[in-house]
Amino acid sequence: MLIKRNKIPVKEILLIGIMPSFVKKLIYRIKGYKIGKNVSFSFGSVIIGKNVLIGDDSSFGFVSVVRGSTIDIGRFVTLGSLSMIDTETIIIGDDSRINENVIVGGIKTPDSMLKIGRRVIIMEYSFINPTKPIIIGDDCGIGGHCLLFTHGSWLSQLDGFPVTFAPITMGERVWLPWRVFIMPGVEIGNEVVVGANSLVSKSLPSNVLAAGSPAKIIVKNYPKPITREKRAIIFKSILSDFIGHLNYHDFVIKVYKMDSNSKKIEISKKKKSEIFIKIDDSEYSFFAEDNLLVVDSDSGIEGDYAMAIDLVNKKRIGTSDVGEEFVKFISRYGIRFDRLD
Repeated sequence: MLIKRNKIPVKEILLIGIMPSFVKKLIYRIKGYKIGKNVSFSFGSVIIGKNVLIGDDSSFGFVSVVRGSTIDIGRFVTLGSLSMIDTETIIIGDDSRINENVIVGGIKTPDSMLKIGRRVIIMEYSFINPTKPIIIGDDCGIGGHCLLFTHGSWLSQLDGFPVTFAPITMGERVWLPWRVFIMPGVEIGNEVVVGANSLVSKSLPSNVLAAGSPAKIIVKNYPKPITREKRAIIFKSILSDFIGHLNYHDFVIKVYKMDSNSKKIEISKKKKSEIFIKIDDSEYSFFAEDNLLVVDSDSGIEGDYAMAIDLVNKKRIGTSDVGEEFVKFISRYGIRFDRLD
């Protein structure tokens, strides 16, 4: 064989992967990799590339492998344990997460590429084949056991059987629940939901709900806009769930009625923390003792806070303990934010 194929980088895992995180970072920086602040490498994890850039606060799980010629990983990116990304070009945007046991690989070509936007999640046991480029836009969710293939071949094309090599492109805010199969050459627009266990063999426009095998459009002009009143009801329900979440994790919750529009909620665990909630017809916001502001109104972020979250414009700035917990919690409702810092 002219070309040697080493599927699992055993040598690198044994020589570098077993080293502590700070030693790996030193070795990688000596090799010319650009490694940001607070990057962590778990036992067995390795990065193998020619041009490597890893942003601040990113982490790599137990025996995870990233291998490619060009690797550009943003800030606050997480790669789960036993996951492997092996393709020519790897680009992952800020705040994206790839869970455990995800495999990215297959036949490599000069244009093989996986490009993931910001705040993308790929759930466990998914297999992605970027022989041709796969581009996934911001805020996409790919459920577990999903399959994305950019090539399909087995029987001889000289005998008339089909052989396909074609890229896959997904727009922003696309949701693939569990066990969705995307075929080569498919393009999916923005704000598309595909039903679980679907086979997508043809392109889908923006703002549709599709399902089936093969997938067909079920609903157009999707989703339907909701009223301000409905949004307010949803917000209060999420806030109530957040308080329940803190209570479940052994925080003591006490609610005091302050006036017709305001409540004071005291949250305590090892040390006291207070959240003040203000609710009226036009604005829904709460404030925390550690200088957090969360606002859901057209006025946006105003004032000087350690951390501020704007639910309308989907922006965040700064950090605080309560704020980070709230951001993590409401991601389960599909609410994510651009970082302004």
